[in-house]
Amino acid sequence: VLTTRDGPVLTVAFSRPDAANALTFPMYEAVAGACAVADADDTVRCLVLRGAGSSPFAAGTDIGEFAGFASPDDGAAYEERVTRVIGRLARLGVPTIALVRGHAVGGGLMLAAACDIRICAEGARFGVPIARTLGNCLSQDGYDLLAERLGSPVLLRMLLTGELCDATALLASGFVTDVVAGDQVENRVTELAARMSALAPLTLRAAKLAD
Repeated sequence: VLTTRDGPVLTVAFSRPDAANALTFPMYEAVAGACAVADADDTVRCLVLRGAGSSPFAAGTDIGEFAGFASPDDGAAYEERVTRVIGRLARLGVPTIALVRGHAVGGGLMLAAACDIRICAEGARFGVPIARTLGNCLSQDGYDLLAERLGSPVLLRMLLTGELCDATALLASGFVTDVVAGDQVENRVTELAARMSALAPLTLRAAKLAD
């Protein structure tokens, strides 16, 4: 995970291109750490989550992280860890933007859903294909978050079919804020982050708390 600062904007970039940015436990913790930094520093006005360079946003949790699981307790502890990190991101006091290229699936979808705004490059796709991968299920907290942000019918279709949904199809529901050409997505996010960073921070914090 690469964490950088550009003025009031803190950017967290996943950088495992050889693994499609599959998420490891330290990567989840790095997101929580960036949230702690943003909440502790009044000069941070926006957090951007993305894949590094032109890499995809993020795949699900790296299945290698499950290799040491020996009992159901290990699975429960994993869900608690992910729920804590996703909740930390969702409750962050400053605006959050997910810049999505390629895929955001499984844990990647959860992180994107926890952000306030999702700006996508053309061709970006979202999904929870766990019925055709590990055969596990979402935690209730995870289901609730995705149902709230995506809408229950869309989420249920994702889960029951294992299909990925194109970002353009999610524009009407509001889950995706904007879909732009791949060579313009960075500029769009930079522009939006700068605009929000210039607004009254307590007003934005109150809006997030109300939501």
